[in-house]
Amino acid sequence: MAENADISAVSETLFLPIYSLALESQRPDPIMVDDGAVALTHRLNEYFADSDKPIFRRLAAGRLPSALLTSMSLRIRQYDRLVTEFLKRNPDAIVVSLGCGLDDRRRRVDNSRVRWFDLDLPEIIELRRQFLPETDRMRFIASSVLDFAWLDELPREPGRNFLFVAEGLFMYLPPEGVRSLVTTLRDRFTGAELIAEVASRRSVRLLNSRFGRGKFKREFSLSENVVYTYGVEDGREFEAWAPGIELLSQWTYFDEDEPKIGWYRWFAGWSLFRWAQWTVRYRLGPADAPTTPGAAQGSTR
Repeated sequence: MAENADISAVSETLFLPIYSLALESQRPDPIMVDDGAVALTHRLNEYFADSDKPIFRRLAAGRLPSALLTSMSLRIRQYDRLVTEFLKRNPDAIVVSLGCGLDDRRRRVDNSRVRWFDLDLPEIIELRRQFLPETDRMRFIASSVLDFAWLDELPREPGRNFLFVAEGLFMYLPPEGVRSLVTTLRDRFTGAELIAEVASRRSVRLLNSRFGRGKFKREFSLSENVVYTYGVEDGREFEAWAPGIELLSQWTYFDEDEPKIGWYRWFAGWSLFRWAQWTVRYRLGPADAPTTPGAAQGSTR
């Protein structure tokens, strides 16, 4: 158990992906199975079962909506696939997981050559160290993603390919912070790739409404101050931020032929619903530019 970590100090949403994956792993015909996630949540339950926070007690009891287990597991599996594809093309790459939480993707996609950096706030990294120790090829960075001093902790190796992964992060950041982060990565790691989850502006407005805040509280027992702060108009929005930023692909949950999506598939043709929250993959800079830390080159759906 994490005796030295103040779990109550970290974001409540941190635990939804790992619990969704663990619970999905134990359902019939699971979308994916991660025994490591199951073991980790069993350890967390020692704390959560008697917590004064409703969301923690709910997690320990294994009570999350079936639709959440499905959507989270589909997203995790897709990010695993995208990272695996990148490593097939760049086996000696460096992957940086932004806002890593308790995700253990490096273990699931490891090719025995990749070097991996997991970044999150200091209190989350403190918690992470209790469960997922560092290795020679997996290092932790304790920092806000918007405090760009963390960039100096990455290796300085001209020609090295970088992949930045921001799963479930950007919607919680201020708009100016997202833009500054993306353009800074483009300038300092020109040619890198970025995989990120985004939400539509309409979704952000809905979730910030009284109805949306109440929905979070009712369905997940989360605090009403858990809200989204950043949304995009469409998947190409980042391209206008700096020369050479290019949208490579997009993915929505409805791209999967998964029976567990169930009746939600009736909304697949409704743009408002299909593009409420999805994943974008970008190249940050010209395709023929090697990823060279510090080599700044200016600033559809």
